Amino acid sequence: MEALVVRTAGEYVQVRLASGERYPAALRGKFRLEESSFTTPLAVGDHVKVRLEEGLAVIEEILPRRNWLVRTDPTHPYRKQILACNLDQAFLLLTVESPFTPLRYVDGFLVMCEMYGVAAGLIFSKADLPLKPRSAQKRQYLFSLYGQLRYAVFSVSSVTKEGLETLKPALQGRRTFLTGLSGTGKSSLLNALIPGLNLTTQPLVRLTQRGRHTTTFSALYELPEGGEVIDSPGFGEFRPPDVSPTELSHYFPEMRSRLSACRFNNCLHVDEPACAIRAAVEAGDIAPSRYHTYLALLEEIRHLAP
Repeated sequence: MEALVVRTAGEYVQVRLASGERYPAALRGKFRLEESSFTTPLAVGDHVKVRLEEGLAVIEEILPRRNWLVRTDPTHPYRKQILACNLDQAFLLLTVESPFTPLRYVDGFLVMCEMYGVAAGLIFSKADLPLKPRSAQKRQYLFSLYGQLRYAVFSVSSVTKEGLETLKPALQGRRTFLTGLSGTGKSSLLNALIPGLNLTTQPLVRLTQRGRHTTTFSALYELPEGGEVIDSPGFGEFRPPDVSPTELSHYFPEMRSRLSACRFNNCLHVDEPACAIRAAVEAGDIAPSRYHTYLALLEEIRHLAP
């Protein structure tokens, strides 16, 4: 029978049958023994075939995936980690203050989504909190910047419920991957969207103004209005695997539209003459922060190249 993977925590896996029943699950030995470039062969959102044995669902087959999100394993640069599968969209929660979400983190997430063909968006959380004038200006600028790049952008408060009625229709009827740095309010947002969920929340660490890890597993939750959200632990960084230096710029929409104007087909947009990308940066048509992220990712890719 078929089932859906709805929770993973290390080697622990839970699946949901079509009837709604949930079972702890175990992979057949062939999956665990096969050599793989992935840290684990499955993720939340995977559709699998199982056999029930004394209250345990034995996974016999992982069914073909519609799509997935994958990042380089931070503990092993030559292995990959599957974050979630069979998605309609992915959203990153971010804050510009307490804690600050680095733009390289934001852009790394967007590049990953572009690579794997998953519609991406940003949710600016904690809209109720007062910001320092400079932080407020940055928030407004980033909201406008990413909106102009055609990414879905939302501003919400889990406390006052501001923006939730605008966000809910974007989630309805879709399977959404939700992530963000610890402390950006993922658990609070899910509690606001799903009454009675009561996920654990924690205040920021006072000394560092960083979040505490409250989510230690990936899990799929059903929304009252229809749709599903996959909640994931806060990841330290998104490093795209399996991308060559010449491919990287294709995953920046504002660069992709200008690539044909570069003099050289293999232009890396670093110091080549007649580069349309650098010209656009100098003209203010491409945000410097986005270009700097591109250069940082390019350096990583070159470093990891065999």
